[in-house]
Amino acid sequence: MKLSSSNYLILAALPILFILSGCASFGKLSITPKNETGALLAGLLSQTDRYVVHYHGNSEKLVSGILFDPKDNPKTIRPEGALWNEVSDPETIAAITDIILSSDHPNYFPHLYSIAGPNGDFYGYIATGWISLVIRAVDEQTLRVYGLKGPPEYDDVYPGGR
Repeated sequence: MKLSSSNYLILAALPILFILSGCASFGKLSITPKNETGALLAGLLSQTDRYVVHYHGNSEKLVSGILFDPKDNPKTIRPEGALWNEVSDPETIAAITDIILSSDHPNYFPHLYSIAGPNGDFYGYIATGWISLVIRAVDEQTLRVYGLKGPPEYDDVYPGGR
């Protein structure tokens, strides 16, 4: 069978389309601008009842991230992994957030990020110093957050992280 030049173009385009369609299922982190972070964080902490909140860590004092998923948004964030724990007490949420954002561990640079889906739709917020996590769409309404490293204190015990 002889292929025409248009068939070669189609065959050449297929791998590109495959790669692009695979990348299209990932969510994105966007760092909040420094001049907006304080007000946004104050709003999150004063209205914790409007969010499903999960922290990542072994305890409320040994943490590496805190996730805010708005209840009034039809989009849902599902944290994946054993170290994610739901928390609802406003004082505990404020204390965890303070631990994360005030950390000065080397190679841990805490910020507040907004989380968007593959199409740019807003899903929620995460405060963490790690950016090596995977955010993957499950369906049009759900994102999963995978691979957040353990608390930065683990680097003291396990050099290079876990």
